[in-house]
Amino acid sequence: MILLINKNEENVKEIFKRISAKYDLIDTIMSFGMDTFWRKKLIEDLKLEDGQDILDVGCGSGKISYSIEKVIKANHIFAMDITREMFPFNRGSKVEFIEGSAMSIPMKDSCVDRVVSGFLTRNVPSLETYIREVYRVLKPGGIFCNLDIFDPQKNFIAPLFRFYFYRIVPILFDKMSGTKSYSYLARSVQTFVYPSFFNELFHKTGFSKVNFKKLAGGTVYIHCAIK
Repeated sequence: MILLINKNEENVKEIFKRISAKYDLIDTIMSFGMDTFWRKKLIEDLKLEDGQDILDVGCGSGKISYSIEKVIKANHIFAMDITREMFPFNRGSKVEFIEGSAMSIPMKDSCVDRVVSGFLTRNVPSLETYIREVYRVLKPGGIFCNLDIFDPQKNFIAPLFRFYFYRIVPILFDKMSGTKSYSYLARSVQTFVYPSFFNELFHKTGFSKVNFKKLAGGTVYIHCAIK
């Protein structure tokens, strides 16, 4: 059975706007605190160096960007999202928050050393358009790393994951947030591409040295590629 899901940017923006105040807390509860570990692994795979320009797409409240700021002395850290309401209040940080679309990143060609995104790709209207935009803004030799949740397919953990993510998460966290946003987020995993699709798309776009890392029993993947 194919489930239809509306990934229109305005629809996605409205969904995250409704849960912006509680998103980080619910994200941590929903992942049993593992989201911090996954982001740490994601940042390690970026192979960061001082003086680099970093772009965090779909930054939300800036968790990845703020963590990068603690790891290196970056030249610039740009944190971009379509939902301005997700942005935090000024924390005395040098992270520069930008309102913008992953479908048309408001930056020049070949201008950043690293691009990173966490839990974004399930929500973009066109995955191929996003990957091409990432390739465009990366400098030659630059690295792109992406973190997201996937259905574990025929993995041994699949029945438990599906019961939790497709049945418990919508009921529990819709109630906690007072919205239907987590019903949408559950469906976004259920209707998402297979992890192998990322490898094919990276190669098709022009990336080289594509690799991936499985976490959480194959329900979370980090994909990395070099321009």
